[in-house]
Parts: sequence; structure tokens; C-alpha cells
Amino acid sequence: MKTLIIGATGLLAKPVIKHFDKQDKSLRLFSRNIDSKEFPGNYEIVKGDVFNPSDLQNAIKGCDAIHISISKVNEALAVEKIVAMAKQHNIQLISYVSGSTVAEENSWFWMIKNKLIAEKTIINSGIPYIIFRPTWFFESMLLMVRDGKAMMIGKQPHPSSWLAADDFARMVVTAYQKEEAKNNIFYIHGPEKMLMKEVLLTYASYLNPPIKKLSITPISMLKFIAFVSRNKELKMVASMFAYFEKSKELGDPTQANELLGAPEITLEQWLATQKD
Repeated sequence: MKTLIIGATGLLAKPVIKHFDKQDKSLRLFSRNIDSKEFPGNYEIVKGDVFNPSDLQNAIKGCDAIHISISKVNEALAVEKIVAMAKQHNIQLISYVSGSTVAEENSWFWMIKNKLIAEKTIINSGIPYIIFRPTWFFESMLLMVRDGKAMMIGKQPHPSSWLAADDFARMVVTAYQKEEAKNNIFYIHGPEKMLMKEVLLTYASYLNPPIKKLSITPISMLKFIAFVSRNKELKMVASMFAYFEKSKELGDPTQANELLGAPEITLEQWLATQKD
């Protein structure tokens, strides 16, 4: 089976590629900014835009399965384009990285609504599917500790079952090996439930001991800065953290744990790999 990884340069796609490699799978990697030097190995590399029909056709043609791991795009529209092209090329399986709070009750938020529409497009396509709804990743901390400072946006009062991207990738690849994984939505939760504040402070003190204090930026302040500076990306970040401040982790990971093998990597274990 030749598998196309859409969004191959993303934070969550790279570990999936690594684990597919361990299974000696045939992979084609597709992204807007992909560089073959970044992926040494026996890969087919296709550079292009998911919204460009000829680029998308070049990526999908000759593949058997598609793993969608995208961000910073209109996911609902992107998945619509992917599914339409997949039908033309007899794709046998589509997997998609969604999120642990994706539900009708949260569809008031644009990002969740997009993911929910994307999920429904895949489910209604008639193509066998696997949808993953992971929670927060330890790797998110890499974006919150910079220049000797640890910064969190908003109070983030809800604990989450934090997850290592490597555990997630292993479960994705395991799902591809099991027929009974098809046509399921899997909630992926890590082994430890913690507040974002706890994870961030532990991360900062472990990798950068001089950091003793966590800086919390009020969401209202970030929104104001985004408005004044007309920074669309900052506005998106502010709205995203405002959403997570209101929304709790959802779902039962039991089915995923039993079929795909439960995540095992703790925060301490993940931190040790980062220090190496």
C-alpha cells in the first residue's frame, strides 16, 4: 500500500512518517514547502498546494491511502477537495487528524466547525476512514518557551491528558495495520492528566532552569494587540486560546487504547528525549 501524507512537514506528520518507515511502508510526501533535504530516505516528494487541482492530482495519483495532517488552512474546504480527488483515484483508506474537543456542542467555534465538517465529509465519502481525535501534545510547549521566557495565553483552567507525538504516531501506524480500525473515530489521550500551567512550568524548569516564573498573557490583551497591529495570525491564536479556556477535553480513549495500544510516554520521559 502506498500512502500519501498530506501536510508532511507538520509537527504531527513527521513522527508518523518515522513510524511508517519502521514498517517499511511506501510513502509519498506532499506539502507546500517541502524540501527533499529535510526527508532523506526512499520517499516520493511532491511539492504543491492542496487547493491546486493539478498539484493535488499529482500527489494522489497512484496512491492507495491518504493520511491528512494539516493546519493553518480551511480544513473543511481542503478535505472536500481531497475527498473529491480521492474518489477519482480509487483511494482505499483516508485517515484524518482532528481534535479531542471536536463535537457539535463546540461547533460555535470556527476551527471546530471546520474540523467537524471535514470529518463528516470523510465519513460520508463512502471511502473507509480512520479519524483520530488527539488531545494536547507535549510538543506544543516548544512554541510557548522562547528567549528564556515561558508564556501561557489565558488561564487555561481545564486539565488535559497530555500526549507525546511519538505515541500518537505509533497508534496511527498501528491503525493502518488493523482492519477493525477502519470506520472508527478514536480519542487519543496520554497517560497523565495535567493543567497546561503544570506542563509548561515543568518543561521550562527542566530544559531552562533559570526560568522560575510563568508569564500569563490575558486573552483580552492579545486580542487588542492583534486588532491594533492588524495581525491576522495573532488574532487567530487569541481566539483559539479563548476557545480552549472555555472547552474541556472530550471523549473516551478506551477503544483506541485497547485496539491501538495505549500511550505510555510520560512528561518526564518526553523531557528526557528533548534534552538529549
